Amino acid sequence: MSTRTVDPLSFRRVPLTVFVLLVLAAVLAGIWPIAGLLATWVPALIVPEAAGLPSLIPPLRLWPLGGTTWAFWLSDTVGALVMLAIAAVQLRAATTKRPDPGPGRAFGTAVGATTLAIIGGNLVRSVFLSFAVNADLGTYLGQVVAGVAVSALTGALLGCLVGAVAAVVAAVRRSPAADAAPDAAPAPAAVPVIE
Repeated sequence: MSTRTVDPLSFRRVPLTVFVLLVLAAVLAGIWPIAGLLATWVPALIVPEAAGLPSLIPPLRLWPLGGTTWAFWLSDTVGALVMLAIAAVQLRAATTKRPDPGPGRAFGTAVGATTLAIIGGNLVRSVFLSFAVNADLGTYLGQVVAGVAVSALTGALLGCLVGAVAAVVAAVRRSPAADAAPDAAPAPAAVPVIE
């Protein structure tokens, strides 16, 4: 039985970077002047919504857009919060297993966490949309399967961008210059973990 120490309160630099980038993506997806401008210049971004699926990234907004109802706003908000919760759990598990990942592992962790988080957030929104339009069982299953497929593709593409940033952060973190910082703070108290 091996033992190692894990700080229960640490949320290290790489997972924090991934989480902040996901929050930023959700907020940017919720700001209509930005999302509307992107939809105008890249109309392919609104194809899922035109097909009755949720938008690509669950948006995080303070209030509903234009003529949408509070129920749709609530489903978007819950979807974004579920996305962030899944990402936090995935990143925390990865941090517990490998506290100081290399660039490759940081990239893979970011892609995986982003993909699963977007699938989870959009799954909540797909279920709400199917109830909002009173879909029958076949339509419901089709929406869920198509929503998961589109979300997986979106999560993988966004995850590559987030993963690239996470890999850079991990590479900078592991550089000898970063380890030899003279003003480094002492390590926080650690709790032993028995595996």
